[in-house]
Amino acid sequence: MKPLSRKIAASMAVLLLIIVLGTGCQSVPKTTIQQDDTLYQVSLLNALMLGEYDGFIPVSTLQQKGDIGIGTFDTLDGEMIMLDTVVYKAKATGEVFVVDPDVTVPFAVVTTFDADMPVLQVKNVGDLDALKKLLDGMIAQNGNDFNCFYVARIGGTFSLAHVRSVPAQEKPYKRLSEIAATQKEFIYENLEGTIVAFRCPDYVEGINLPKWHLHFLSADMAKGGHLLDANLSQGNVQIDTIREFNLVLPENNSFAQMDIANDLSRETSKVEGKK
Repeated sequence: MKPLSRKIAASMAVLLLIIVLGTGCQSVPKTTIQQDDTLYQVSLLNALMLGEYDGFIPVSTLQQKGDIGIGTFDTLDGEMIMLDTVVYKAKATGEVFVVDPDVTVPFAVVTTFDADMPVLQVKNVGDLDALKKLLDGMIAQNGNDFNCFYVARIGGTFSLAHVRSVPAQEKPYKRLSEIAATQKEFIYENLEGTIVAFRCPDYVEGINLPKWHLHFLSADMAKGGHLLDANLSQGNVQIDTIREFNLVLPENNSFAQMDIANDLSRETSKVEGKK
């Protein structure tokens, strides 16, 4: 072999070794979030209303399906708020903390947030009803389509945030309407925070909650829960339209034997409000 050929062969051998070593040293790729406008839902609202509180989908799966969401946890232990892929638990004690990825949920909705409406700067939104009307007004001005799903992210300064949570339950589970009497309510004043709100169309009654369902998390991640009332002093509102729906159902005897086709809307209204 000529000297030049030996040099080329040696260079090729070194390059091959570098490629092999580099491949062997690659780290395990991180879990990616789906980047589409799909609502990923765990179980049915009617199943939750009837006492299906056993978690069966881990938080880690929710984090693969989106970066924003709301729900509850195994045994109904607190309110779930997902914000920027981090999942928080707001307990009935008033505590809020980040949960481990192996914690399971019996009911939740998540999606990837990518606002497709102009950001709206707002001031002095007096209560929750006014906020819901404002959100519906934004939808009306941006396509007027109330037959699909929406998620809203509302950040700002709140003169009041009235939230609730419920304590963990033990079997045999009671219906959610019975447990609502034991909910713990908290009123916070003059704080920064974020509302995560999902809007479902009326035709999904029983599958999910028609119209708006809102959860709150303070900016210091120390206060939060299911939102009962709010006074937004100033802030900004962003809305994302969702046109795909992915539903995952429990696989157990309890769910299989439930009569979930009944109209539970009156019970649902009772559960969603204040004591």
